[in-house]
Amino acid sequence: MIRCGALVFVGGILAIDAEDRMAPPDVTVQTKMVFDSLREALAGIGASLADVVKHSIYFNCPPEQEAIDAFMAQVNAVRSSYFSAPGPATTEIRCGLDREGALLMLDVWVVIGGKREVIAPPDGHWRWADDLPFVHGWKVDDMLFIGAQRALDANGQVLGQDDIEVQTDESFRNLDTMLRAGGGDRHSLMRQNTYFLFYGQGREVTSYWEKMNAVRRRYMSVPSAAGAGLRVQGMPRLEELIQVEGIAVLGDERLRLQPANHWDWSVPGMQYTQGWVKGPLIFIGGQISADNHGRAVGDDMETQARNVFQFIRSTLAEGGYTEANISKLYIYFHAEGDWRQIEDTRAVIARVQREFYPDPGPVVTAVRVAGFAYENLLVEIEAFGVRPD
Repeated sequence: MIRCGALVFVGGILAIDAEDRMAPPDVTVQTKMVFDSLREALAGIGASLADVVKHSIYFNCPPEQEAIDAFMAQVNAVRSSYFSAPGPATTEIRCGLDREGALLMLDVWVVIGGKREVIAPPDGHWRWADDLPFVHGWKVDDMLFIGAQRALDANGQVLGQDDIEVQTDESFRNLDTMLRAGGGDRHSLMRQNTYFLFYGQGREVTSYWEKMNAVRRRYMSVPSAAGAGLRVQGMPRLEELIQVEGIAVLGDERLRLQPANHWDWSVPGMQYTQGWVKGPLIFIGGQISADNHGRAVGDDMETQARNVFQFIRSTLAEGGYTEANISKLYIYFHAEGDWRQIEDTRAVIARVQREFYPDPGPVVTAVRVAGFAYENLLVEIEAFGVRPD
């Protein structure tokens, strides 16, 4: 955990005890452990769970709706006891984790103090099917924290079943609505992540991403927010194909970080952005090991990880910053095989990371994903920090 002024950067929390032993494979037990760990850590810096503005549950369970419903019911029963309404914004993503026996990981954004108000969506906005103490978004001073926006109706039912274009339109329209409700718009958006479901391989991956982008671009500013596009195992509903979330900062003054001779996207002229500096915050969008046409460079994790960390360094340098200004990394990686192979892959990333970020380094949330926006990619990393006074 790293505190920078009012912001607290927290790494992904697993249900691990003081001896680094994983808790038993019990959803209730692990959920309670991660929230207890968060509460204890926040108390150590004079904060509390009331300061959590957004939280994400990355979870792993069998891909049947009955199993997912039972899993989330147990998670909700536990986490609802830690928050009184209005609680934090929320995102839930089904994915892989990087530790054998882990059923879920908790990731949070924390802001201590500040002028706070719930971002209330208009009538008719989608809602959860269950009665939960969570909200769609928080405004804290000039920052907007928007939880996952989904292609659901006002009764929590999925819209556009099996149609990625309809679901993309619904999700981004809902994100746009929440930004406006918070006093901003798409130009205020600094970080925007897209989680999507797709089982194809090879060139089909890029084609699917570009199909989504034809819809996404209707809702994106020019130039766009920084962010990441991540293929995951799924969401809380099997019919869901996409969810989007974001962090925005109000005000016009900002610095775009867009270094020359950098990797680029597959469709020219997309006006996507590698990074932004807004107020005291540095947002580095998901960096990948690719060329200037979005094609993967390197067929092994060590090569790709080193390229990604170098791209982060180059993006920071565009604003006159270094790795010393980074407080948090989101590491999304793809690894298959048994747990020994997964652990070896994660160890490679950690070793390369230390070349750029000597210990103790930034806090890390590591998520094992099904893939990325383009074929043959193995890792994508976001970075966040605070610039010097």
